[in-house]
Amino acid sequence: MADLATPLAQRPRPQKRRRPALACEQCRARKVRCDRATPCNTCVRSSNPDCTYTPLPPQGGPKERRSLSPASIPGRPPAPTPSDSIASLEIVSLEGRTKYLEQEHRFSNGAEQPKLHEGPCSSEEGEKNFVPLRIRGTMSKTRFFGHSHWATGANLVPAKYKALLHLMDRAQHEKTSRIYAGFQKSKKLARAIKRRRSAHLLGLTIGQNVPDRHIADALTDGYLRTFETIHRLLHIPSFRTEYGRYWDEPERATQSFVVLVQLCMAVGACFHDDKHSFRAQATRWIYEARLWLLITPEKAQLSMVGLQIMCLLQFAKQTTGLAGDLTWISAGSLLRAAMSMGLNHDPETLVRMPPLRVELRRRLWATILEINLQASLDAGALPLISPSDFTTKPPRNVHEEDLTNELNPDTLPDVEPSIFTANSIQVALHRSFTTRLAIVNHINQSSPPSYEATLRLSSELLSSTRALFQHLHSHPLSLNPPTATAGGIFTFQLRFLEMLMTRYLLALHLPWWNSSLHNPTHYFSRKTSVDAARAIVSLSQVGPSPNPSLTDFDRLLVCASGPFRSTPIHACLTLTLEYIHLKEESQKNKGLTFSNATARETEELRKVFNWQSQWWVRRIRAGETNVKTYAFGGVFESCGSSPATVYLLTWPPRLCWMSWA
Repeated sequence: MADLATPLAQRPRPQKRRRPALACEQCRARKVRCDRATPCNTCVRSSNPDCTYTPLPPQGGPKERRSLSPASIPGRPPAPTPSDSIASLEIVSLEGRTKYLEQEHRFSNGAEQPKLHEGPCSSEEGEKNFVPLRIRGTMSKTRFFGHSHWATGANLVPAKYKALLHLMDRAQHEKTSRIYAGFQKSKKLARAIKRRRSAHLLGLTIGQNVPDRHIADALTDGYLRTFETIHRLLHIPSFRTEYGRYWDEPERATQSFVVLVQLCMAVGACFHDDKHSFRAQATRWIYEARLWLLITPEKAQLSMVGLQIMCLLQFAKQTTGLAGDLTWISAGSLLRAAMSMGLNHDPETLVRMPPLRVELRRRLWATILEINLQASLDAGALPLISPSDFTTKPPRNVHEEDLTNELNPDTLPDVEPSIFTANSIQVALHRSFTTRLAIVNHINQSSPPSYEATLRLSSELLSSTRALFQHLHSHPLSLNPPTATAGGIFTFQLRFLEMLMTRYLLALHLPWWNSSLHNPTHYFSRKTSVDAARAIVSLSQVGPSPNPSLTDFDRLLVCASGPFRSTPIHACLTLTLEYIHLKEESQKNKGLTFSNATARETEELRKVFNWQSQWWVRRIRAGETNVKTYAFGGVFESCGSSPATVYLLTWPPRLCWMSWA
């Protein structure tokens, strides 16, 4: 009872019996397992020079610490001398470094990478088998590029030729070099050009910068005969009716339709001439579309015209060069906006809708899927969607005139596949979407892909490509570019689709390039990469042509950015790798008969560098502000010579020669 009357604060607390700390102080601080060696294995692997132990208290005596040597602790080996500790630390460190380099070498030759150890280490064997996970991509400033991005191909260049790239990069920052002066002049002109094109959102008024009727008709038709024939967004008869009503009574047009028309003109401006003379105007229309998205409530943007504006904004960024390589971020927002409107569910499972609305929803969903997939391939990122996330049926092959906005109990019959309609190309392209989606996920996944899966996807893609072009060539070929409602296929569509499908094949096989040089089983990937790159360059070598459809495709590659700039660069980089390899093989086999064939092939590849240089000069004259690609093209051209060749000395006069106005 006396104890109960004593306050709790005055009661003596029971003393806990503390277990002696046998781990080293560094492992205790990090809360990891310690093997109680001197130095312990954990400190050796973490390159920690200090591995100290806390002295143990005497047992059974007063609680005073006394200094104990490691040898006096049971189970602990005798402490070595300082020189022995340093020597053992260096040996263990070198052994670990050797294992890591061997693992890196095996992975570069196509071997399967060991998986990252999951969970906390439960044994010394698990700690010894721990291998850092190799990131599959490259960092550029603040951005990360996956394997499908063209910049990752630069990592495949042999080390001795990378010295030229490092030399140029270092010369850009040395103020005494001629390269520094050339680049500074180029950057100054580029900043002035960008300032002249940019616009302030607060000073914009939507609809006040529409050109005259004849110019607007030409720019709008430029969009309708190119992008609209492949990626369907509009119902052409309804659009033309409202477009004519707009010119009759401009003040009665809705603001959303004005923005829609301006974005159509912004895309069509790319095909107006060889120098993209309406680029500044198209940039202003893009800013006005951004302003509309900013001032319009988000709930009001969730409409069919709102999604059409967002899709056209993606195309306009690419054709105008306004952040055309950053569309993956906004493509994700577009995809989620469409899913919030239920476009990922087939309209027949929702509510009763007229045929026009049903088909517009299916067309928009197919186009949004293409935008998201191609943006993922360009950025080297994951599409973040799977076929199980949507149940929407593919668009139907029907004539535009058969689509009405009236509820009709009769089902709308499909047109025979042999009959060409305005929607035939989208229907045919959408059949290969699942295969191309699997390819992008396969390339940009975090874990190393298997070569068996690469071959399987390559076979599926080739089968889809053959089926696509067999279907397209079954339709009559038109020499004059039609609109989206006219019959017949034309050259722009064929070249556009062939480049689109071939770039998936190139991105799929190029990551196996280095391993194909040492592993004969991967030679197929090298050959396929080179063939795909040759096909892309051949498609790009158009130039001025009497065929208006070919002229449209040529202007797309000269004036646009995004995939229409990066795809030829990706192909030229691949042919550069082949050129370097053939050049080295020719030196090894000098004097042999078959080395003559190799020499002829290298001369053919040198013509690609000449074309790339001329192509980039045309882009600069059309308003391109990036000169690094042109400069790096000179490095690639010099790779055929000795790595010590200072080709860079000839660049500043060429850079200063270019016209920037």
